[in-house]
Amino acid sequence: MKNLNRIKSQSFAFIIIAIVTYGCSPKLYVDESKRYQAGTLTDLQIDSLHLFLKENQRLAIKDTIIIKYDFNKDDCWRDLSYQNAEFLNNVRWAFQKNILEKAEARPKVAIYQYREEGKSFSPIKSKGLEIETDSGFLRKLLFKEITSCGTSAIILPNGKFLLVKSDPQFSALILNAKDIEKKLQENLVK
Repeated sequence: MKNLNRIKSQSFAFIIIAIVTYGCSPKLYVDESKRYQAGTLTDLQIDSLHLFLKENQRLAIKDTIIIKYDFNKDDCWRDLSYQNAEFLNNVRWAFQKNILEKAEARPKVAIYQYREEGKSFSPIKSKGLEIETDSGFLRKLLFKEITSCGTSAIILPNGKFLLVKSDPQFSALILNAKDIEKKLQENLVK
């Protein structure tokens, strides 16, 4: 029975990912060579980031920080806005469940969800998720370029960071340490 429920959950998650991908605007970064951006934060920037994130009472800061950031007026989830309430709740639940499962599997990683200030968000991204509103600090520090379907950032303890642009499914969560290091090397050299 557990396997059947797991298969159903995985199938549901796959359907949601396919719907989200299809529903996103054509402004997506789909070219892998342009989708990633790497950089390094200064010690002062890391300290400022830690101070900012300490204000978030939901999580404690850990070695590695992953942040999913959504922008105001993004139409990535627009096609799902016309679905019934039960469907929208199932999408929210599957999205949040995925984050919680990834967080459990990575005890040294803090996973945050933030969005830009504003009022123009899809019903999918405006209710029922643990999304904090950014005062503008994160936007200025890491998320300077507005992308369709948001951007995720992976910030390592040494200050190196990797941005995953146009990341509706929060695919930054599936990158392991080896993948992250490889993408950092490839993108720091550009």
